[in-house]
Amino acid sequence: MLKHREAIVLAGGFGTRLAHVVPDVCKPMAPVAGRPFLRFIMDQLAAGGIERVVVADGYRKEQIEDFFGSAYRGMSVVYSPENTPLFTGGAVKQALTKCESEWVFVMNGDTWLDVDFDAMETVAAGVPNSVKAIIAVKRMCDFERYGTVDIDDEGAVAAFHEKRRCRDGLINAGVYLIRRNALIDMPTKFSLENDFFEKSVVGRSLRAIECEGDFIDIGVPEDYELAQTMLAPFARGWKLAMFDRDGTINVDTGHLFEPEKLELISENVDVMARYSADPDYKVVVVTNQAGIAKGLYTEDDMRNLHRCMEQELERRGVRVDAWYFCPHHPDYTGPCECRKPAPGMLLAAMRDFEAKPEDCVMHGDKQSDEAAAKAAGVVFRWAGERCA
Repeated sequence: MLKHREAIVLAGGFGTRLAHVVPDVCKPMAPVAGRPFLRFIMDQLAAGGIERVVVADGYRKEQIEDFFGSAYRGMSVVYSPENTPLFTGGAVKQALTKCESEWVFVMNGDTWLDVDFDAMETVAAGVPNSVKAIIAVKRMCDFERYGTVDIDDEGAVAAFHEKRRCRDGLINAGVYLIRRNALIDMPTKFSLENDFFEKSVVGRSLRAIECEGDFIDIGVPEDYELAQTMLAPFARGWKLAMFDRDGTINVDTGHLFEPEKLELISENVDVMARYSADPDYKVVVVTNQAGIAKGLYTEDDMRNLHRCMEQELERRGVRVDAWYFCPHHPDYTGPCECRKPAPGMLLAAMRDFEAKPEDCVMHGDKQSDEAAAKAAGVVFRWAGERCA
């Protein structure tokens, strides 16, 4: 099976320094360019191929959980709430118990870094078992708000330094790739930075990777204001090209989940490729997967097939931006709002990508696809019909 990516987002902060600026929301949900800041991070994770996100929330957690629910842009979203403050380390340790991958990304819910997930995984793949985490660092100039990080010639973290006036230096940018079992011997409540990272320097068990992309921390009012303009280009709605899967993208063999049985339908893949080439469109898949409800295969089986499909589609110029699926069947799990002909998956995609119905089109091969499109208020085209 192909590997899947998981991430933890630390979103339990009180945001005391922003309290007088945004008094009614938790810091990760502070409005930036007209949308919650945490949404930019979740968009970044979805674009980076993350399939499952564990949100470590706490203060005013209902604001986060009500907004994102159990899924966002095709990612499964689960929560690891702090009933009492656990600090950063305790929050990550608790959230890691909900993860399954050997390596898990960790993001701060109040910082933005244009990080290369692939590059971090490449570093992790080449380290010995003694290395517990990979830290993304960012070079900054003329600052005093952050501590600095020293890296030796082999990429190991050699030292952490306290905050001080600095003309040029590397800072901890708040994005990590950590082994799932790295914190197993740590206490319930501790600081990830002070009690784990700094003490791990002695054993050379940390590696660092320098990131060139943009970075901002909204924890103080001046940078919060700067984020309004810096992230504004990412705060936009999209046009959506939505596609059914079986019978539209691939030959319908009946409850397909084995990659070796996958056969793409070339003429429809060509239609997808034309949408992918249009910078105003996002391409998403909306598929009924009753085989999960029937016990014929698991969600993991389905996601593994989708990863294989993504690779094949990418070779043909198709970028799938999100996979939406319904794992239900009325005879096995009762009624739901997502199984086509219900419009639930289409409505979720439009919400996640901030798309207007008139800017969306649904391609499918069944009357249930057409009915779902009509209920969602979007244009429907039969599979094989050329896009304009």
